[in-house]
Amino acid sequence: MLETALGWLLLTGFIAFILASTLAPLETLFWWSRQGKPASGPAVAAANTLAGSPDNFIVYLGGIDRISGTSNSIRERRFLSALREGTPDAVIVDNVFPYAASGDPLLHGPRLFSRLWRALDAAPQRQRRPLLANLVNARNFFQVLVSADRRYGPVFNLAIAGLIEDGLRTVGWQARSGARLTLIGLSGGAQMAAGAADDLADIFDGPIQLISIGGVIASTPGLNRLARIDHLAGSIDRVEAAGALAFPARWSITTGSEWDLARQTGRLNRIPLAGVAHNGPDGYFGNAHHGGRPQWQETVAIVLDCIERFKNQPVETSPG
Repeated sequence: MLETALGWLLLTGFIAFILASTLAPLETLFWWSRQGKPASGPAVAAANTLAGSPDNFIVYLGGIDRISGTSNSIRERRFLSALREGTPDAVIVDNVFPYAASGDPLLHGPRLFSRLWRALDAAPQRQRRPLLANLVNARNFFQVLVSADRRYGPVFNLAIAGLIEDGLRTVGWQARSGARLTLIGLSGGAQMAAGAADDLADIFDGPIQLISIGGVIASTPGLNRLARIDHLAGSIDRVEAAGALAFPARWSITTGSEWDLARQTGRLNRIPLAGVAHNGPDGYFGNAHHGGRPQWQETVAIVLDCIERFKNQPVETSPG
């Protein structure tokens, strides 16, 4: 009986995986057919309390393991807390869900696999079944591919830019304010940020920076609109390395791509991290020591340095 149940479970998971890959662009097309902004309300963003009109904004987009904009892991929350302490002059938005054009969490609405997402959310974090967790990762990974796709990407990325704009307006951003914007993307979140940058640059008149933490990024048009790109890459991060191989436009032998142009113009700064993996104790937000302090503290220090360097750059119009 157990083997039969396991077989059916694996078969169901395989079918769900195939359907998720096939249907990945449909949510984006449905959003576009409605000819409007996402139906969900503006993000209620966590932010530092500042007096006056803020001129420095940070948006954090997490990795593919999330089911909503508020499902940051314990390690992510620790990172974000340290980031707030290190940027008292910045307003931080950290609950945009970038893996759906609507911005709605996986638990919301009549999605095909909503029961699976609800079952995953109801289980304690340490007891979540690996199959369901992998389904979430697979589903969101295909949304990363939609963002990178030259056919569906422009529509999907327009939607994500709208979600980010809503979150920024909620915490006080105003058009024509000249404020700086830092996008921080973890893993697949870096592609979502890079993809959205093209449309964000049309409404955001200040310079825009991308900090990619182990980011899986395609050579996407949004890279042309970024004033600075800092890409943290662990030496044993197989996910980041696979992302670099998956997109030929990022290869060193490829010339003329958005990635190559960012590299040639000096806007792309690759930061290698020895002994760092994608996640776990040796990950960017992990507790392993690769020097004098835990890696998560080292990551915070590097990110803060990147933000400080961006603040000291001359204000210029966005490239492209």
